Amino acid sequence: MLSSRVVIEGPPALLLVDASRNLAGWEAEFCDRLCAAMVRRGLRLVGGRSLRVSGPEELGRHLPLLEAANCLLLIGHGGETSPSASAELREYWGWLQANAVGPKLLAVCSWADHDPAFSEEVLRATGDFAPLALVQESPVSGREGGLFFLKFFTELHLHSEADMTGRMAWFSWSKATALLKRRRLTGSFGLRT
Repeated sequence: MLSSRVVIEGPPALLLVDASRNLAGWEAEFCDRLCAAMVRRGLRLVGGRSLRVSGPEELGRHLPLLEAANCLLLIGHGGETSPSASAELREYWGWLQANAVGPKLLAVCSWADHDPAFSEEVLRATGDFAPLALVQESPVSGREGGLFFLKFFTELHLHSEADMTGRMAWFSWSKATALLKRRRLTGSFGLRT
């Protein structure tokens, strides 16, 4: 991972895409709190708040925000619910690969359950859209996801003044992973650089 030659121009400019549709009643508020914490830490949040969408086709109306961001955090549900939440995350992934202009750092988080096959698909993907990708490799709670991504993007922001590199993404990932371990939290995230 340390030998990655990936470089994404500019310091982190993050767009948080809330695709959870607030199904459990807490996700929208959680995303708002996460965005507020990121802004307090000095992160550049494209649009100033989370972008709430209820389907991948809605992303087309927000192309200027997608183009302004070089980091995307896609939050949804990943368990096999009705309708299939993991299939829905795959639809977002497919739409972004086909329509979003890269290169970007893509982070994906699904609450409670997750689809290991989808995680593997994101981590093994190739192409120009997301040369850096981060996805959970286990079920995560809101607390675990929030702590991890707040730490990851804070570290990335602090150490990526001009550009984001694969090496810096790995460093930020390792700091966020260590934070979860110190807190005795079991959620885990994989990184592709």
